[in-house]
Amino acid sequence: MLSFAVPWVFGVAVAAAAVVFGLHLLSARTPPVLMLPTARFVPGGDARAVARQPRLNDLLLLMLRVLALLCAGAAIAGVQWSTTRASRLRLVVADEGMTDTVAWRDSVQRALADDDVLVAAHLVGGVSRDPGAALVSATAQSAALLAAHRSLSTVELTVVLDSSAATLAGFAAWRSQWPGAVRVATPGGSRATAPVANALPVRVTGASDRDDAVAAALSLGSGVGGGNRLAVPVVMVQRGSAASNAATTREATSPAALQVAWPSDGMPVSWTRRSRPDTVGAVVANGSALVGPWVRTAILRDSVRTLLDTSRTMRAVAWWSDGEVAAIERRVDNSCTREAAVVVPRGSDLLTSSSARGLLTALTGPCGGVRMSTAMLRDNRTAVSALAPASAFRDDALRTPGSDPWWMTPVLLTVALLCLVGEWWWRRHQAVA
Repeated sequence: MLSFAVPWVFGVAVAAAAVVFGLHLLSARTPPVLMLPTARFVPGGDARAVARQPRLNDLLLLMLRVLALLCAGAAIAGVQWSTTRASRLRLVVADEGMTDTVAWRDSVQRALADDDVLVAAHLVGGVSRDPGAALVSATAQSAALLAAHRSLSTVELTVVLDSSAATLAGFAAWRSQWPGAVRVATPGGSRATAPVANALPVRVTGASDRDDAVAAALSLGSGVGGGNRLAVPVVMVQRGSAASNAATTREATSPAALQVAWPSDGMPVSWTRRSRPDTVGAVVANGSALVGPWVRTAILRDSVRTLLDTSRTMRAVAWWSDGEVAAIERRVDNSCTREAAVVVPRGSDLLTSSSARGLLTALTGPCGGVRMSTAMLRDNRTAVSALAPASAFRDDALRTPGSDPWWMTPVLLTVALLCLVGEWWWRRHQAVA
């Protein structure tokens, strides 16, 4: 499909071609001048005068002039050639964990295909954890597709979500940035949300004294509970040193137990000791900040940090207020382990406050975190109902008026120049004749 980056420039060229066409209609052919010495040599016949002709003449000149104007105007206006004539983009985004991705894309494109619609299906990582990742990817994908296809004018977005997610905060934040309607759908084969448990049994081992603040807080049942994907019969929170925690892990009575290594000195096996301890104002987990006089004695090893950025089976579950990781989680088959590098002062009551629930839930809650139902996203009727306009993703102020593909501009200018040369040669040939 043909379009122009600066349409009004091509409109001026069309108007100029129309003027040339009109002048050709008004053109008059002058009879040849005969040089006669006297009147007696005037040939007999009717006298003829110069008059307008009601039909076109010099059609070749007319075509050369009009073609030169149109080619020059198209080159300056920035002619854009699109491989599709679709005016609407139907974008479908889902989590990359869906099986048989090629068949899924093909089925989506067959189901949504239409003459005036361009269908694009994309799988994005992290959507099952936070649906907001789908909106972030949709924004980037829309901008790229709309830049490649100038004929598109609207975007119809569909986000395919699991029945539950770890958090909905990202979706709520990015939903306000999407400039149109968002349709949320759930695939037929999505996993069912696990039932919510009021509490999971917690067993603390390796506590060195009766003043252990972690053991005291967990004995009150704070922060324990929530829905899960992995059936965890018992949560084993291991205090003491890293060596004693390793021995306790080998002696675990249940292979499916959730093991939480929370050493009293804040030095799990995946951390290394800092050259100099520093202080930090808060530890953040599950969207809750626990403010206190925290002393940070360890930092995550570089090798573990690399795995944290690349592995799907490892994630951070708690952070210090400056962004450093404070606790991690590893999942292998049906087993789950966590490590916390958080030193709780002996006898402290920080973990008994309501602000500590986020940290305790992140460390002792079910593997994979507490899941939230996405039904409210599908049932939301207050969102914008109009489709997202293409202008929201295109920056017309920064867009250059060049042709796409780029070589069309020099080709059109060359054709216009050849037409002008041909027109000049033809006029000269007529004058000589």
